[in-house]
Amino acid sequence: MEPKTEAISQLTYRCPACDASIDIVTTLVGETVECPHCSTPFLAEEPSAKPMMEKDPQAMHVDAEYTITRPSDDESTLVELHPAMFRRHPFLYLALVGLAIASAIFGVMASIDQNWTLAAICLGVLVLSAGYLIYWYVEIIATTLQVTNKRTTLRKGILSKSTTEVQHDDVRNLQVHQNVIQRILGIGDIAISSSGQDDLELFVKAIPAPEEVAELVRRLQ
Repeated sequence: MEPKTEAISQLTYRCPACDASIDIVTTLVGETVECPHCSTPFLAEEPSAKPMMEKDPQAMHVDAEYTITRPSDDESTLVELHPAMFRRHPFLYLALVGLAIASAIFGVMASIDQNWTLAAICLGVLVLSAGYLIYWYVEIIATTLQVTNKRTTLRKGILSKSTTEVQHDDVRNLQVHQNVIQRILGIGDIAISSSGQDDLELFVKAIPAPEEVAELVRRLQ
């Protein structure tokens, strides 16, 4: 009489990126799936040998943190960043903020003393410094670097928009540039080119934690 065996409906894997334990249904073995914890795609490789069955099937099973029941066909955003504002030009930022505050204070004092000429000058300085800060902030917000599980995309502009994207499979050259000050402040420039282009297609300045972003892209290649 042949021993009775239980059919295995799922296998437990470890995510190669975050080490999370994941139950994957056997119908997805051999497919690329996405980690529910860190969203990193990985291949659920087929075991090289069949698992041995115990009398108590539960003795073999270790409770996993996550369960995957369908393939990862959808594109998901892993990282979305804007260039740093203060850390890109800290001295200019402080100078503009200080100028705006000083012009506001002196403008109020000039108005109290009814020195309208000085008040008008202070108002002009306030408008220029505050206006430049607002323009700078809008420019930062309008620049977005997005890394998904399939591609890296750079979007610029609000009214007039431009989009540059490079598929992870096509990445040929990935560069991170940091000078001494940028390394201290934790920012850097990222440049990416694909296998079909000689020039750098995607270039963005003053991105926070550039090495971590570059490492993520390399892992997804």
